[in-house]
Amino acid sequence: MRAGAVFDHKRRAGLAGLALVAVCALAACSRGADAPLPAASAAAAASAPVTASVCGQAVAYPHAPQRAVAHGINIVEMVLALGLEGRLAGYGGVRDTARLPPAMQAQLAGVPDLSSQGMNLETLLGAQADFVFSGWSYGFRAGQVTPDALAEFGIASYVLTESCIRQGPRERVSLHDTFADLLALGRIFRVEARAQALVDAQAAQLHALRQQLQSVAPRPLVFLFDSGTDVPVTAGRYAMPHAMIEAAGGRNLFGDIPSSWTRGNWEDVIARDPDWIVIVDNDRPAADGKRQFLLAQPQLAHLKAVRGRRFVLLDFAEATPGPRNVAATLRIARALHPERVPAP
Repeated sequence: MRAGAVFDHKRRAGLAGLALVAVCALAACSRGADAPLPAASAAAAASAPVTASVCGQAVAYPHAPQRAVAHGINIVEMVLALGLEGRLAGYGGVRDTARLPPAMQAQLAGVPDLSSQGMNLETLLGAQADFVFSGWSYGFRAGQVTPDALAEFGIASYVLTESCIRQGPRERVSLHDTFADLLALGRIFRVEARAQALVDAQAAQLHALRQQLQSVAPRPLVFLFDSGTDVPVTAGRYAMPHAMIEAAGGRNLFGDIPSSWTRGNWEDVIARDPDWIVIVDNDRPAADGKRQFLLAQPQLAHLKAVRGRRFVLLDFAEATPGPRNVAATLRIARALHPERVPAP
């Protein structure tokens, strides 16, 4: 079978069937979930085809990636959170590795940084990539690098779930989207147990938070400020911060915009008068620069959030889908509802 055939839509049904057979065999119902596989069985499992849902479509992955490329700092963090640095042929979209958690900085040391050339087919082919993980508007762009374009060269890919809104309608965004991405990566790289353990731990934290905030009222209004002076860039109802704000017991001021990362307007910010402002630190300018900008605007001086200096700072990788979403959500919840969610 040619390398790109796995992405041929006419063959997906057959490959999906093979994947289901493989999953059934791997489950080996008589074997305990934590029991180690014999060496021969482990090798077979690594080479058995699996499927994952990519923007609502079943995609087959016949082999575990060995030379992967991740583009986008939050996306790189997902790969590192699963301990897959040894499978990276390169990464992109990380302007400053110092913004990564210290442990991840060490993991990424020695992995080639492909950012200087941008995300393009020539760079990916030069890196001999066999798999690319990114998202629409993170690295994938129509007419440039797309999953279909990669498939022409036999390169597999996975698309960040949150970004699928750029290609078709979605009902909502959820923190469980990140869990789904982590579990899908676990299947694709054949490290399911590792991914499941990470997701279980974070899901437990999210469940505990839900219990703490049960029937909470009132739910403070939160303005997400990403960037912009004349027009604020913010989070609509399909961006991850919308799900984070809701899970933290708040309401997204621009949750009525049916988009993900989008443009809002200062008129609505002023009229709706947010209780809190979440500032995304993406170095343009630094987070404190954004806070100082907000404090210096006469037309914003009357806002409850500005008068009370009620700001929560999030790193860019915390505000975009990644392994730090739940911890960041807890931090927002502690600010909004300190009586319910005390500091650790």
